[in-house]
Amino acid sequence: MAQAVSQRRLLSSIGVAAVAATYALVALASGLDRMGAEQPMLAGMLPSALATQSLRNQATNAQSIGDADRALELARAAVRRTPIEPASTAVLGAALLGHKDGTGAEKAFRVAAQMGWRIPLTQLYWMQASLAYEDYPNAAVRLDALLRQQPDLLRNRKLLDPLEQVEEGRSALAQRLVESPGWLRPYIADVWDTAPEVLDLRRAVLLDLARAGKPLGCEEISQFVQREVSLGEVRNAHDVWAAHCPTARGAVVYDGSFDHAEVAQTRASLAWTFVGNAGISVLMEPGRRAGSRVLAVDGVVDRPKVFVRQLVLIDPGDYRASWTSTTDGGAASARVVVGLDCGKGVDWQVGTAGPGGKRTAVLRHDGACEAPWLSFALVPGQGAAQLTDVTLTPANQR
Repeated sequence: MAQAVSQRRLLSSIGVAAVAATYALVALASGLDRMGAEQPMLAGMLPSALATQSLRNQATNAQSIGDADRALELARAAVRRTPIEPASTAVLGAALLGHKDGTGAEKAFRVAAQMGWRIPLTQLYWMQASLAYEDYPNAAVRLDALLRQQPDLLRNRKLLDPLEQVEEGRSALAQRLVESPGWLRPYIADVWDTAPEVLDLRRAVLLDLARAGKPLGCEEISQFVQREVSLGEVRNAHDVWAAHCPTARGAVVYDGSFDHAEVAQTRASLAWTFVGNAGISVLMEPGRRAGSRVLAVDGVVDRPKVFVRQLVLIDPGDYRASWTSTTDGGAASARVVVGLDCGKGVDWQVGTAGPGGKRTAVLRHDGACEAPWLSFALVPGQGAAQLTDVTLTPANQR
């Protein structure tokens, strides 16, 4: 009884997915193939391989409009013409599914699978078969095979939802991403048109990927993180950032010594983001300590002008900011001021001077936003200033 139920589930899920996805998965034909599909008389004039492709296209077209008999006839003709071609056997399997012949379809797709793994219809069939039996690891293998050939299928929710919406499915997808397939890049970076609910599912997959020992790196994950920030999901963004950017862990301020900062970086708000302002020059330069770097800033301004900032995920309260600001010659400089803000007015603090150009200031986060900007600005004065050694800690922490 249980086996019969599973078989019905299999046929139902495969049938629905095949009808929904077949057209997209087989839309790889050349112009001549399409002409042969639309003009049967032309198909006979084409070379053998193209003529067979035309038969397969015609079978697919017939199935897409519900002509199951015609689809089966054309699919069988394609197999007769090229019996060892896995694409023909796969189209036959899809046509048999359209005839509710689950047993025959399974046999056809088994043959197709033995002859080649690249055929999308074959992978789709076995993916749906795996999902029908809740075999998520194998379903993920099949989806991986599809996406390696056609990364654009990431937009097809009928393919992704069955895995991404289930915890075991997300874990299985993460295991495929450990291998860094070609679709990894669009999965994490082509996200600006991705719906928030889909982004939530991908975040869970990416956290699983990090737990599997495959952090992607700060630069690689920056687009995903920035998309979350743009949606106001700062805490979620922080979780992904910390998981995939190992150097971001353990401190409120990421990269306080500017070891990884790039002046051209404007994409990741949880890293140093450089703000262009007319009249201000900003350069990365070697620091006085071996292997260290400083941020050199100079320019003519008539009021405080922000040149670098970073979103910080902190609770409301008072915080002690510390930084080192010196001249080119190593003397203390007061041309760099600091402030916390939520995108409105900033209460700039010059701070209290300490030895070696060290400065400290107490800043207040009033809770007007979830993650305020820690911003540094250049004030009127003479000479360049070199900024480094930035930290931010609760004011009551010793």
